[in-house]
Amino acid sequence: MRLVIVGAQSTGKSTLAADLVERLPSARLEPEPFRVLRSTLGLVSGADTMTPEHELALIEYNQRRLGAVRGQENVVYDRCALDALAHARVARTLGNEAFTSDWIKRLETETDKALAVVDVVVLVRIGTDLPLMDDGVRSTDESYRRRVDEEISTLAMKHAGFIEAKGDRQERVHNLARELTARGWF
Repeated sequence: MRLVIVGAQSTGKSTLAADLVERLPSARLEPEPFRVLRSTLGLVSGADTMTPEHELALIEYNQRRLGAVRGQENVVYDRCALDALAHARVARTLGNEAFTSDWIKRLETETDKALAVVDVVVLVRIGTDLPLMDDGVRSTDESYRRRVDEEISTLAMKHAGFIEAKGDRQERVHNLARELTARGWF
């Protein structure tokens, strides 16, 4: 089973992913592609700082990691290709001319390939409990964050295995574990 956790910056995705793996011991955690490739590619999140090549690298990395699952292995992915596509679409909307129509179509095609093997998409929306963190890598533009949140939400809701994580930290984990168990996914 392949479960991906998606959402805008500073929504608690990484925390939720770690909590789920702890709660569901048959699962392993796959780290966020952005964090894995950050130093190699010199990534800094934002509408003007990311390039189409950066977003494609994130999507292709996610494709490879999704394809590495074997047999009945259960994997929780902290982010996936869908996040990169949402960031690219928002960057285009905000005037980053590098994200041409052709680039967006290519990123959409590659994202579709990645999502075709995903069983569950868990969406974590922006809440009032987690402020936008300034860690030198994430964009500190709240308007950008909100636009990304809307775009990711729109994309995530289209997936057949869509679930929205709601509540505080403990409620999210409890509700998701119960839902996943009820659906026979763990």
